[in-house]
Amino acid sequence: MKPGKVFNAQTLAPEDVSMRGQGQCFDLIKSSSYAEPMTATEIHLTGNASPKGSKDCDTLIYVRSGSASLEIIGSDDENSVTVEAGSAVHIRNGESFFWANGNDLQALEVSVPITGPFARNQKSPTEVFQRHVKQGASNKGTATGSREFEVLFDASKGSSAATMFIGFIPPSGAPDHYHLYDEICHIVSGIGSVVVEGEDQAISTGSTFSIVPRLLHSVVNSGSEDLWLLGVFRPQGSPAAAYYPDGRPAPGYSETE
Repeated sequence: MKPGKVFNAQTLAPEDVSMRGQGQCFDLIKSSSYAEPMTATEIHLTGNASPKGSKDCDTLIYVRSGSASLEIIGSDDENSVTVEAGSAVHIRNGESFFWANGNDLQALEVSVPITGPFARNQKSPTEVFQRHVKQGASNKGTATGSREFEVLFDASKGSSAATMFIGFIPPSGAPDHYHLYDEICHIVSGIGSVVVEGEDQAISTGSTFSIVPRLLHSVVNSGSEDLWLLGVFRPQGSPAAAYYPDGRPAPGYSETE
C-alpha cells in the first residue's frame, strides 16, 4: 500500500474485511510489495474471536474503546489479560491469542516481523518483559511542534523489535518532518489531516497510515483539543527521533541518545 495513504475500517474494500469468530477484522495496512512488512488489523468485537497466531513476529495491541479478555496461548507467564480503552498488550513470537467476552471492543493489532535479515539486524537488547501496560502510567516526553508522547512499549519493557507510543498533537499540529524509522500511525481520537507529497488527507478516529523512512510528512490538528496518535515504529527507539527537511534534529531529540 502506498506510504502515507489513509485507510479507515469504514471505507475498505470487501476483500480487506473478514470475520474471526464473532470479530470483524479490517486489514488496514497490508504487506503489499514490501519484504518483512509491519501490518495492522483493526478488530471490532462483541463476543468471542477465534485464535490468531503470532508466528515469526511480535504483535503489539492497543485497545481504542470497549473491553474484553485477551487469552494468550503458549505463554510462560500470564495467560489471561483483562483490557479496556487505553490498554496495550505485547504478544511474543510463538504465542497465539484470542479475544473473549468482547464488549463493543475496537482494537488495533500490529504485527512486527522479527525473524528475517532486516528484523534480526534491527533488534535491540531488552530489559524486563511487560505483558500489558495502561496508557497514563508513564511520564510524557516532548517532540516536534510542541507535541508530547507517552511510550507504551520499547526495549525497556521487553519489546526488542519496535516501539509503541501515544503522541499528543496540539491544535495546529506538527510541521513537516521525517524519521529514520518505519512507522504505522493510527488515530485514537481527534480530527485533522496528514500531508504527504502535497496531498492533504482527512484523518479522524480510526484513520490509519504508514510512513517509510525519510518520507516528509506533517500532521495537522484541526480540532480544539489534542489529537491522539498511536504510533508503532521500528527499529525501537525514541518517538522524538525526528528531523526537519534541512536535516536539523527536532527539539527534544539528541542524536547522541
